[in-house]
Amino acid sequence: MFLTRMALDVNRPDTMALLADPVRMQREVRAAFAGGNMQPLFRMEMIGSRLWLVVLSRLRPTLYAAHERYGYPGVFPSWETFDFDETLELAETSTTWNFTLSASPRGVALAADPAWLDSYPVLRWLEEQAALSGFQVKEARVSLNEWRSVDDAFIHVCVIEGVLTVTDQDTFVWAVSSGIGNARENGAGLMTIAMNHTFWED
Repeated sequence: MFLTRMALDVNRPDTMALLADPVRMQREVRAAFAGGNMQPLFRMEMIGSRLWLVVLSRLRPTLYAAHERYGYPGVFPSWETFDFDETLELAETSTTWNFTLSASPRGVALAADPAWLDSYPVLRWLEEQAALSGFQVKEARVSLNEWRSVDDAFIHVCVIEGVLTVTDQDTFVWAVSSGIGNARENGAGLMTIAMNHTFWED
């Protein structure tokens, strides 16, 4: 598995148009792979003072075209790719990790008003997913909890951060590699893990 991040220049009109159009975002992410048929996991993430597109995929992406339209002019390359398999190999049973998960917890009971969302059912959903995904949640908090408009419909998207313990390495690696939860084509399902607070150094 490869974990890639690309810095997005939010001062460029094309970047703002990309962020406002989930379908376009899906298309651009797929275009980073030969044939455009792969559906990798991805999410947007603030790292330091910059907004990054983070992608987890089985193949190494090629982001030259995306860089030309959405990256920082004069900064090349604006992306970097890591061998995430090295991290997953260390995620042995009983080891403890910090995690960040972008998720769409389908089936969570929510208020009819999209402006109101409660973190408690999200964390309960996470515990249910953990039981199926080879880990146990030790600590967790919801740092983003919102509705997003996609194809004239609303989907529930949240970001959960915390600490987990691996209970079954094979199941855990499969779950992280495949994605956790729903709406994976819309920027949900990607979990990153790190020994320190975050996978990224900055």
